[in-house]
Amino acid sequence: MRDLPPLKALRAFEACYRLRSYTRAAGQLNVGQPAISHQIRQLEQDLGVKLFLKKGSLITATKEADSYYQETAPALGRIAEASKNLRNKTDDNIVTLATYPGIAAYWALPRLSGVKKKAEKLSVRIITTDRDSDIHWEEIDCAILFGNGDWPGRDCIKLISEEVQPITSPTLAQKLLDLSPKELIQSAPLIHLEDEENRWFDWSDWCLKFAPRSKLSSDGIRVTNHGLAIHQALQGQGVALGWIEVIQDLIDGGALVALQKETLSSDRGYWLVAPLGFLQSEPGKKIVKAFSPSR
Repeated sequence: MRDLPPLKALRAFEACYRLRSYTRAAGQLNVGQPAISHQIRQLEQDLGVKLFLKKGSLITATKEADSYYQETAPALGRIAEASKNLRNKTDDNIVTLATYPGIAAYWALPRLSGVKKKAEKLSVRIITTDRDSDIHWEEIDCAILFGNGDWPGRDCIKLISEEVQPITSPTLAQKLLDLSPKELIQSAPLIHLEDEENRWFDWSDWCLKFAPRSKLSSDGIRVTNHGLAIHQALQGQGVALGWIEVIQDLIDGGALVALQKETLSSDRGYWLVAPLGFLQSEPGKKIVKAFSPSR
């Protein structure tokens, strides 16, 4: 089809439009930023329109880009889905899902085990990563990601609300249960979750709400993902901020104890995110059923 622009340019456009950044698009597509800039210029020349306006490190889509994305994104999604179906022709029930290590270990895998017990024909391959930019959408069917539900050009279903509280092992809890929020902040061994993008609640947020006049100690264990924080709490190494819906089974089973009844919450959360149309497919419906909050 001679009227089609280069596929690389279309992929670059889709990523730039969705991520609003040449740099982030380059990271997601595993190419250098100059390559993304070149592909966008190539596409603009081919179409004869301006697609993006640069503002510092971010970009703004033109009205022509808005219209073009609405037309091309579903088509690219169908191409990706058709290609994936051919690759998985030997087993149409294989689903590849990307998410964070903690969500995979303490939330997704236990629910998928429940699906297998119900004899559902569903095989899931889970890929874990700490950064959304490391996810290659052409290699997966769906993902469980943290955010506010704003993933343009993708279907989203909210699975878990952001609501956290201090948790630790039963042994350590015996020493800390009577502490006030201020005392907990100042004297308990805290497990800090480091996040360069400041996406999740951390102990400074907890301190600001429940012990605003207290000075947060920088001592304690520092980890880079929620799964490690939960693991350290299970081992009795300190107190972590646990997502209630993620660790509720561990609390119910007695492996973890909530030290404070008060919780810190927001409108953010973990979402099931997928290319347009996938969640309406048979494998997609099974994934939704497995992870649905109302299951």
